[in-house]
Amino acid sequence: MELTNKTLKEILLKSGFVSEADLEKAATSAKEHKKSLADVLIFRGLITEQALGQLIAEHLGVAFISLRGRIIPTKVLEFIPEKLARSYRILPFEADDKKLHLAMEDPKNFETLEFAKRKASLQVVPYYITANDLNRGLGQYKRGIKTEFKSIVLKNIAKAKGVAKQLSTAAEEIPVVKLLDTIIEFAAAEGASDIHLESFTDHLIVRFRIDGILRDIINLPREVQPAVVARIKILSSLKIDEHRIPQDGRFKFAVDTDFIALRVSILPGFYGENVVMRLLAESARPFSLEELGLTDINLKVVQNNIKKSYGMILVTGPTGSGKTTTLYSILNMLNSISVKICTIEDPIEYGIRRISQIQINPKAGLTFASGLRSLLRHDPDIMMVGEIRDQETAKIAIHASLTGHLVLSTLHTNDAAGTIPRFLDMGAEGYLVASTINAVIAQRLVRKICKNCIKEYQPDKTSLDFFIKEMGPKIAKQKFYKGMGCDECNSSGYRGRIGIFEVLEVNETIRQLTIKKASADVIQQAAEKNNMATMLTDGFNKIAAGLTTIDEVLRVVRE
Repeated sequence: MELTNKTLKEILLKSGFVSEADLEKAATSAKEHKKSLADVLIFRGLITEQALGQLIAEHLGVAFISLRGRIIPTKVLEFIPEKLARSYRILPFEADDKKLHLAMEDPKNFETLEFAKRKASLQVVPYYITANDLNRGLGQYKRGIKTEFKSIVLKNIAKAKGVAKQLSTAAEEIPVVKLLDTIIEFAAAEGASDIHLESFTDHLIVRFRIDGILRDIINLPREVQPAVVARIKILSSLKIDEHRIPQDGRFKFAVDTDFIALRVSILPGFYGENVVMRLLAESARPFSLEELGLTDINLKVVQNNIKKSYGMILVTGPTGSGKTTTLYSILNMLNSISVKICTIEDPIEYGIRRISQIQINPKAGLTFASGLRSLLRHDPDIMMVGEIRDQETAKIAIHASLTGHLVLSTLHTNDAAGTIPRFLDMGAEGYLVASTINAVIAQRLVRKICKNCIKEYQPDKTSLDFFIKEMGPKIAKQKFYKGMGCDECNSSGYRGRIGIFEVLEVNETIRQLTIKKASADVIQQAAEKNNMATMLTDGFNKIAAGLTTIDEVLRVVRE
């Protein structure tokens, strides 16, 4: 069910959650970008998914249910088969001897209610669930693939060994196709960000990166490696007979009704070619700043600074800390018909409608610096530079922000305060840096505690003493939680990730210190006096909320 924009506007105006002016802007943006009004409202931070769902449920006269973080028992899922649940857009989440509690995108659909009643032979109690929450919940049907995965793979391995030796033919054979499809489907069901295929003397190892950590999944016989790699090359439109040089490509893969874009990198190795495939969900709604983990003062500083029409916003952190995701979320919030947005990236991870995105190509002379210089002649309002790596790019970015453009970019530094000295080290003048940088966002990703096995516990004395020393004795009275390990989290105790942040707003004090070329420590002290929440403080707030563990925060803060 998709409520009409008119009805949705009436519900929101009546609630007072969103102003009429913001609603009109969001509706216009939704139409231009071919997105739902609800999605635009959520990723722009005008209302939370939970609040919107409750308002719609109240309008429909049914209860609201959020299944985020909730594990549905397999015996309950079995009341409605996966194929029918996806077709009817419903999800059973609780049952007893008499009633089946059913999450529905359209709880007023009489035909669907009657179908569920007949199928389950129980009285059905309907609940409203948001479309995105329903999509996440439907993924729970894929839990069964864990037990089926190895049997499917092993069955197709035996067949794959017997396929024709000609690679182009072998890559199209059903066992090889099924083998690769099963690996990708399993990776998507597990929430993996990357699939690694690594060749060795007698086997091919399949590994998934889940929540930032690599895990061995299965060993395949060495004989299937050429055919599997050839299949990936065909899907990615790469040269199937080239084995000596690296190749990069892309392809799309359908998982049920969703599409995943896979970015492929193939490297020649001593024992054969190795493959890494990055999984990017194309149909997913962009994250709002709150969903990324920005809260309280950090959220306010970012929201205030992205409204400015010029200057620079920098996101900093190590590789894999979610910098690009943060930038893409900000771009989606700023994307409207009244502005021209251009990006230069390496690589382009997500295609965004109505944004001019350019992939750098050093061999052709298209670098970040030359691309950024060319973008200035393209009449942009907002520019995103994938990374500021050198003096030339830094100077052009500063020039762009001084001449009335909002520039977004990333930099590799350990914390927010260290970004300004890093810029100065690139040869930029202090007074120019002071005039252009609006805010610096430093971030890390921490794993979230698995909601299925969360328990209160007492952390070890060393970890606790560290927090007490940094934040005071009151910390000792805080409750701490961790995941004990279960099937849902592969016994890790964690499932999913969230950001911890430190946002430095460049005020007059910071500007004067920048002009004087003050050290990172001096800038850090001044920022903290100005109420900047440190990354450690933000991490502790997420520990107190039961989102992550003390060990996770210490792991990323001490990197």
